[in-house]
Amino acid sequence: MKWVTHQVIGAGVALLAGLPPLAVGAAWLGSIAPDVLDQKIAGLFPNKQKAFYKVHRRTTHWLGWWLAIWIAAFAVPGLARLVPDWAELPLLLAGLGLGGVTHVLLDMCTPSGVPLMPFSRTPRFSLNLCSTGSLREYLFLAAALGVMWLFAGDEIRPLLDRALRSLRHLVS
Repeated sequence: MKWVTHQVIGAGVALLAGLPPLAVGAAWLGSIAPDVLDQKIAGLFPNKQKAFYKVHRRTTHWLGWWLAIWIAAFAVPGLARLVPDWAELPLLLAGLGLGGVTHVLLDMCTPSGVPLMPFSRTPRFSLNLCSTGSLREYLFLAAALGVMWLFAGDEIRPLLDRALRSLRHLVS
């Protein structure tokens, strides 16, 4: 999936879940975090492109890590009460984890799928619904935006504006 799809759906799911703005922002970041991490890891090697091909959709795309971050958000509130500077940590973890979960679930829809084990390329799981950048992906994004609009209305307007700008940019 393209980054715009990840970002719009990650932030949209956080809005639909009723998360506050800080957590929605964290979900937006979490929704691209697996790919950003893969790029950073690949950047450590002389041939970044070849390294990216080897590391992409492996460990960072395992659903377990992102679920663990999201679940940690519910364990942290007790700790956050003890350390006042950490009061926002549960919101950040909830958003980041949720964004990462949406990223992996969306990549699960592509032919390449996602790993079932954290440090392996195989076995993988794929629903094979659409290829990255295909018309099906954009139809999926449009349908998701429609559903978000039905449930969130005006709260989703900034997200819709960003998605439409990105789609116009891709088409032109």
